[in-house]
Amino acid sequence: MTEEKIVNRIRKMLALASDNAASEGERDNALRMAYNLMAKYNIDQSKVESVEEQERRVNYDITGWSMLWAVHIHNVIAPLFFCKYYRGRKINGTKLEHHFVGKESNAVTASYMATFIVTSVLKEGRANGWHNLSAEMRSFGLGVVHKLQERVTEIRKAAEQDSAGEPGTAIVLASLYKTELEANLAFLNNEGIGLKKAGHRGRAANNIGAYQAGQEFGGSINLNRQVSASGGHLQIGN
Repeated sequence: MTEEKIVNRIRKMLALASDNAASEGERDNALRMAYNLMAKYNIDQSKVESVEEQERRVNYDITGWSMLWAVHIHNVIAPLFFCKYYRGRKINGTKLEHHFVGKESNAVTASYMATFIVTSVLKEGRANGWHNLSAEMRSFGLGVVHKLQERVTEIRKAAEQDSAGEPGTAIVLASLYKTELEANLAFLNNEGIGLKKAGHRGRAANNIGAYQAGQEFGGSINLNRQVSASGGHLQIGN
C-alpha cells in the first residue's frame, strides 16, 4: 500500500471519528484505527492534514492575574493542550500577560481552562474570607498548583503508557507531546522570542491549613480531556 493510500485511509477514518451520525463505538474504533495506522507506518500528523486543513500556530496572549500561583496554574495547564506557556510583560501590580503558544484552537482552549481554574480558586478563597493577596490565599493557591501538577503528570503518563492494549494510541499521543513542543519552540525562535528559565522564588506555603484545603480543591477540579478529531486535527479538549 502506497503512502498516499495510507494517508487517504487515515483521513477517512478521522472523518468517521468526527461524524455525529456514527455511533460512539464506530467513532472510537475509527479513531483508534487511525492512530494505529499512523504509528505503524510512521505517518506524521502534518501529512494527514491537507494544506488547507493545517491549523495555524499562534502566540495567543491574555491579560490575567500575576500572583505566582496563578502563573503556575497557566504553566501546568498548557501541556494538556500541547501548548508552551510563558509569562509576558507586567500590566500593573496584579495583572500581566499570559502567553500560550500552539495550534490556535488548543491555545485558546488552554487559556480558557487556565482562566476558569484561577477564577474558581479566587472564588473559593474569598468564600473562606481571604482577599486575593493574603497569605492564606497564596498558600491555598499553591496547594491547588501542586495537586494539579500531580494530576497532570499522571494524565500524561497514562496517555503515554502502553497499558490499555492500544499501542498505536499510546505511541501517537507520546509523539504528539514531543513534536508539538518542538514545533512551539521553533515557532518562538522564528518570532525572535527567547525564553529564560524561571526560578522557584516564593513557592513555600506558610499556612498549612490553607495549603491542604488548596490540595483538596485542586483534586476536585475537572480535568477530563477528550480526544477528538475536528476538521482533520487531532486535539485534546475539555
